Amino acid sequence: MVENKNITTYKESLKEKILSAAMALFAEKGIKAVKMDDIANSLSISKRTIYEICENKEDLLFEGVKKRKSAQQEALREFAEGADNVMDIVLHSFRLTIEQFKFTNPVFYSDLMKYPRIMRYFEEDKKKSQKQFREFLHRGIGEGYFREDVNYDLIIYILSAQERYIMMSQLYNMYSMEEIFYNLIFISLRGICTNKGIEVLDSFLINIKS
Repeated sequence: MVENKNITTYKESLKEKILSAAMALFAEKGIKAVKMDDIANSLSISKRTIYEICENKEDLLFEGVKKRKSAQQEALREFAEGADNVMDIVLHSFRLTIEQFKFTNPVFYSDLMKYPRIMRYFEEDKKKSQKQFREFLHRGIGEGYFREDVNYDLIIYILSAQERYIMMSQLYNMYSMEEIFYNLIFISLRGICTNKGIEVLDSFLINIKS
């Protein structure tokens, strides 16, 4: 029984290492450019060992995407528990997203769209994220950071449409994801802020760009 538990623990640990290594390579070089041999070599293990964990590269990518998303959500949840206000939570989330863009090759996003199963996962996850975003917005209204005279369901719909356009048009091949994020998301956010919210947001933008 102890032996079986040790084997399971070892496999889980190995899976974590494989997924982390794979996602790092995918982000650096793009998905198509990375072979299973590349992942195996980066960890000094056999390719057969990887296939014992995931049947193919798409499964590996799918598991890696879910792992990264889960880690991001958990990190945000932990931060939110100790945050003083909703602006701290929203801006912390944006800061993490921007950092991720800095270390991701745009080719990764182009390659990602070739996997329908993963794109469906993102759409399903987006619905959950939008629900959480609505809660943040309503909390922000109560705290005086966001305006009351705004149709937030419409705002969320427009932001979602913008995101789809960016991916479908591959706008990130013309501009960096960081620049797109600044010029679309932050402008949209600033538009729904009260003077109190704008003051916090402008201070954040000055600090993050300095």
